[in-house]
Formats: sequence, structure tokens, C-alpha cells
Amino acid sequence: MPSVSKFIVDGYECHRLTDKSAGRNLRYSIKLDKYTARQWVQAHNSIMQALTPEQRKSITGRQIRELALEWLESPKSVKMAAMESGLGVKLIEPVEIPITQVFSEYLADFCKVSPNPKAVYRECDYMLNFFAQKRISLYSQIKREHISDYISWREHTRFDGRAGIASADTINKELMRLRAIIRHGVKFCGWKERYLLDGVRVKATQENTKAVRPFEISEVKAIFEWLRNYSDRVGNWNLHDMLLLALCAGLEAKALTLLKMDWFKMDLGILRVYDKLVSGVIDAKTQNRARDIPLTPTMRKLYDRGYIFKRHQRRAKSITLFGVYAEGILRQAERETGIKDINLHRFRHTCATARLSAGWQLIRVSRMLGHSNVNTTASHYAEYDLSASPAGFEGMLAAYGEFVRWLDDGYFL
Repeated sequence: MPSVSKFIVDGYECHRLTDKSAGRNLRYSIKLDKYTARQWVQAHNSIMQALTPEQRKSITGRQIRELALEWLESPKSVKMAAMESGLGVKLIEPVEIPITQVFSEYLADFCKVSPNPKAVYRECDYMLNFFAQKRISLYSQIKREHISDYISWREHTRFDGRAGIASADTINKELMRLRAIIRHGVKFCGWKERYLLDGVRVKATQENTKAVRPFEISEVKAIFEWLRNYSDRVGNWNLHDMLLLALCAGLEAKALTLLKMDWFKMDLGILRVYDKLVSGVIDAKTQNRARDIPLTPTMRKLYDRGYIFKRHQRRAKSITLFGVYAEGILRQAERETGIKDINLHRFRHTCATARLSAGWQLIRVSRMLGHSNVNTTASHYAEYDLSASPAGFEGMLAAYGEFVRWLDDGYFL
């Protein structure tokens, strides 16, 4: 049976109701001013009888006190109706799911379909590291100023051992990841939308932007001469053909990893990048990655050769990321050609620069790359290689026009 006991706190007399009859030790403080101890016990018993067995297991002492007080203040007719039909107990303060648990649930769901789960885990580790330093364990504790603090902290906190500050693209991508996790929490974990990230964006500057230098024409020809010799020596032309496709179509590493034969619409004369919805496209620059690229004779030849569809596999059912597969071979190419920083993104960057230098319209190049905004193309890719010819701008147009025609039409001739 419930009992009411008296105790002293800071010289004040207080009362506590205790009930062990339900298989639990329920305790909560009460005030014996308006109602007597006997009335509180009667209200408590009435509430416990009206609850379902599941409700008795989960309800807290504070919730029972609120219901008991409401019971005491209710008319007799309301009390009788509640005893007959049962109480629809609504939790007064539902327990908030911790941030770490929501992150874990998001990762478990998202990484089932992500082609690069390690990068997603890494982004989440950075954010959880920051929240732990700020002693933030619940979503309700996050304030807009914490987002600003994260940007400042992340700019000067690098985990790759390199000098300098983290790039604007990197931080924006992590903020978009946090936005996706908050959407997951709102949809599945009872979080409330608080619009913490609305209008938050890191502006690119010279200090926080990755400078990617496109290859010069002579460097491109030297690299592909090395690739032809290497491919002939090892009997595997996959890397050669994939990098040539990246140079001709401006494909990013993710597209090269997910490339499928049915992306090539030979009857329509186009390469439809991301023919179906691709999970994980939250990149700050390439929200419109799905796009149609006209097929050139070189791209048709790559399709006919078929090497671009013969992916490197470490295990029977596991496809290796193309960038991981290419990394070691490109380091060998650097040593043997003397060309520094040969990486996948430079082939995409060179594709954009070459076509702009050949006189292509900016909007055409932007759509080819899949950028969400032409300003992104203008600020990051709109470069011209005036050194390609001593004849200035007109000479550059002629030199790169010939280079692009060689790539698109004459590479295999």
C-alpha cells in the first residue's frame, strides 16, 4: 500500500508518497496544504488502477503526481468516467533521444546504400567530437551560436595532418550532413525542427578554398602516354579508359565508381549520369549531379571497348571505390613522369578548363559538371590557360580547340 512519510530539507518539513506495490519503487514529493495525505493516497490508487499494465511499467513518479493532482481537482463525474474507460496517459516530458543515438541510427540506415561509408563516418566523428567538447548530449541543447562555433573550430581543426585550415567545401559538406541527420531525428526520433542551419554557409575565400590546378596539354599527353604503356604492360586498360572518360565527360570520382552500362543511351546519343536516384548526394557543389552529356566518338569507343565496366574487386561481392583502386597507380605515375599531384579531381578540373579555354559557354560546362549553380563553376573552374599559346587569348582558343577535338574525335585514330 502507498504510504506518506515526512522528511526535513533545509529546515522545511516535506512529504513524500512511496508505493512499492506495483513491483517498482515509485516515489514523489507532495504538498499537504490543499489536500490531505489520505486524499493523495486515494488519488494515487485511483490513477494506478486506471492505468494499463504497460503504462504502469513506464510511467514516472513525476507523471503520476501530475495525474494525481489533476484527479484531485476533477469533478466526481470525470473521475468515474476515467475509472470506467481508463486513462489516456500522455507523457508530460518525453525522454529525448541522445545525439549519439540518433547519429548511430542515421549511420546504420544511410550507410547501407552509401558507396563511401568511411567518409560519412568520418564527418559524423568530427561533429560528435565537437559536441562532446561543448558537453552537448541532447539536440535541445544546441543553439545557433554553437553552429558558428563549429565552423570556427572546424576551420582550425584538421585531422589529416596537413597544414592550413579546412576548406569551405569540406565544412559546408559536414553542415549538410548535420542537416540530414537533424531531418532523420525530426522524422524518426521525435526531434522538433528548429531551423538551426537556415542561412548558415561558409563563404569560400582564397585561404579556405582548395586550389586545384588543371593539367597543361603537355602534361595530359605525357600522363596518357604513360597510362598506355602501363596498361599494355599489365594487360589491364581499366584505369586508362576511366581517366580518359573523366577527362572527356568531367565525371567525378563517385560517378566513376557507380558507372553502369545502362548509363550510355546509345540511341539518344547521351551519357545519362546517375540514371536513377543516387543516395548520399548531399554535396554542397553538386546537388544537380544527375545530367545528360552528349556522347563523343571517343566516349562511344570507350563504351565499345568495355574496359570501363570491368571494375576492380577485392572481394567477390565488394566493389572497390575507383579512387582507392587508382591511388597507388597514380603515385607510380607521378614518380615515373615527374608530374606532381596526379589525382582524379584534376582530370575533372582539366576537362572544365580545357573546354572553357576552347571557347565553350560557361553554362554548358556547368551543366556538364552537374553543378547546382553556374556561380560555382565560375568561381572554382572558370580558368583559362593563356600559356598554351604565345598568341594570347586567340592563340589559347586555337590551341585548346585543337586539344578538345583531339580528345573527343581523334584520340583513338
